[in-house]
Amino acid sequence: MSLSDKLVNEILHVLRQSGYIQFIQNFHLTRGELIMAKITGKGIAALQTMTAPSGREKSSELGYDFARISRAIAFAADAHKTELRKGSSVPYIVHPLDVLSILLKNGADEDLAIAGVLHDVLEDTPRSRDDIRQNFGDRVCSLVEGASEEEKLTKGVSNEEKRKTWKVRKLQKIEKVRNSGRDLRLLICADKLANIRDLKADYLVSGDVLWSKFNASKEEESWYYHEMASALIFTNNQGSSASIADSAMFRELSECIKEVFGSR
Repeated sequence: MSLSDKLVNEILHVLRQSGYIQFIQNFHLTRGELIMAKITGKGIAALQTMTAPSGREKSSELGYDFARISRAIAFAADAHKTELRKGSSVPYIVHPLDVLSILLKNGADEDLAIAGVLHDVLEDTPRSRDDIRQNFGDRVCSLVEGASEEEKLTKGVSNEEKRKTWKVRKLQKIEKVRNSGRDLRLLICADKLANIRDLKADYLVSGDVLWSKFNASKEEESWYYHEMASALIFTNNQGSSASIADSAMFRELSECIKEVFGSR
């Protein structure tokens, strides 16, 4: 692209006024004239800032820092190390890894993917918001907090107590999703999809005996999944941009709900 003499003069004078270059002599550029100017210390510092590595080099052309994601996996594995999936001998960490896989396959950005790995850490383990914020930043912490149920009703609470508060906790979660933006809805959708995939597989083996290991009956779980699906596509004050009806994972979740619980 060819620039006019006038435009070049304007650019040079803006750079000089900003302190990035210094003219050796006053001049007005005419075609073919040699520019007598030098870059200042401020200009050198600005260039170094623009060209320096960010400190978080991306590990692939996809734009993900896999070292950071690996740290999140290790963080979650340590936090959940004493837990098993409900009613089984499967290590709990399998579930957050399923959520991570779903999110990455659906094009989630890095922070959202990491929030997927950590989504149960606040709710179920001794880890705190500060732990997450200091290790993975404010946005990840906010997403994990959004995906979590109220800690006083879950953290360190017996299964018997959780049964008593089940409906309250689920109503709170549904309302939170109805008022949320798209990112939190994608995170919660991935969580629910991972869970209902497991339900489908277990139901083929165990039949209705499966429901005895949960804090709610099959009818109550059916109500919850159907209400959550509606909340995920609810149009709130953020408009249709919050709905995830266009996402492949939501379509799969909807089909799984029909298969496990039927339509309503």
